[in-house]
Amino acid sequence: MEVLIQYIINLPQLAVTWTIFFGAGIILFLVQVAKSGREFSFRDLYECCIPFDIAKSKSFHMDVFIYFFRKLTDFVFVIPGAFVFAAVSSGLLLLLGHVFVQYTPLPVDYWITSLSTCVMILTVEFSDYLTHYLQHKVPFLWELHKVHHSADFLNPLTSKRGHFLPLVFEGVISGAINGLPAGVLMFLFKFSLIEALALGAVASKLLTICTLDPLKHSHVPVGLGWFDQIFISPHMHQVHHSKVQAHWDKNFGTNLSIYDWLFGTGYKPAKGEKLEFGISGYSDASLQKFNTLFGAYVTPMKRSWKLLAKTMTALRTRISSKGSGDALAGENSPDVRLDHS
Repeated sequence: MEVLIQYIINLPQLAVTWTIFFGAGIILFLVQVAKSGREFSFRDLYECCIPFDIAKSKSFHMDVFIYFFRKLTDFVFVIPGAFVFAAVSSGLLLLLGHVFVQYTPLPVDYWITSLSTCVMILTVEFSDYLTHYLQHKVPFLWELHKVHHSADFLNPLTSKRGHFLPLVFEGVISGAINGLPAGVLMFLFKFSLIEALALGAVASKLLTICTLDPLKHSHVPVGLGWFDQIFISPHMHQVHHSKVQAHWDKNFGTNLSIYDWLFGTGYKPAKGEKLEFGISGYSDASLQKFNTLFGAYVTPMKRSWKLLAKTMTALRTRISSKGSGDALAGENSPDVRLDHS
């Protein structure tokens, strides 16, 4: 088991991603050839695997830039989340240690490790669902998240397409949520902080492979049949990127679909259902504005800040108005304490 886990951790992610992507494209093409009876053509095969012009697609060029930029910089923006995770889990461990002084940690075996892994992956998937949902529903967060949805063609690199600021938000919220079960597991079974973190990370990587994650940002509509009730299939995530009204705010899950079905955001597309990638209300020309450094990083921050400032002003006004109303009501109403004296 340990050898398998170590092998999975060391798999070259980029190699796995593109192997699955092109493998699916080749299979899709062969199926189309078999159904249509047309002759095999390498040009048609290429166009089936990559149905956009690599040289001219500004969306793809931006995907490439952001992918490598984030590979170099993500570690900076995930530090706050890692700190929160460590603080919450370690703090809870200390608290439980003070409350249950005589407790002796239980021995760890295969079943304990498996159960702990399931607990962590369920929590990690819930935190991913929640932060993703909030980025669609909270206006100033949506302005930043739009960068991810601005791609007009999906390819595996699109998975990294996004503004860097949400990484801080996602990390802090996820760190707080995931730190709670991690602290309990550290107390119950004497897992180290690194071991508790690795439980979710390894399980998450396993799930991304099992759910064909590289195809989620692609044009290949692969479903998982009945298992769509449990997992987010590539076709389900492609729906999430569609700007067709019936697809708005659907399928927020990363690997598991159970929270989508539980909270009413799940959507299972029909075979051959039409999808249109992009952002509702944005023309093709408007989407191109996201394909520049200024449009991908500066403009979203400016729009987000304006919305955040507007929200804070409205909140302060509401609190102030409520306070003034309470004071006025107090002046015009009898003193309760005198009534009871």
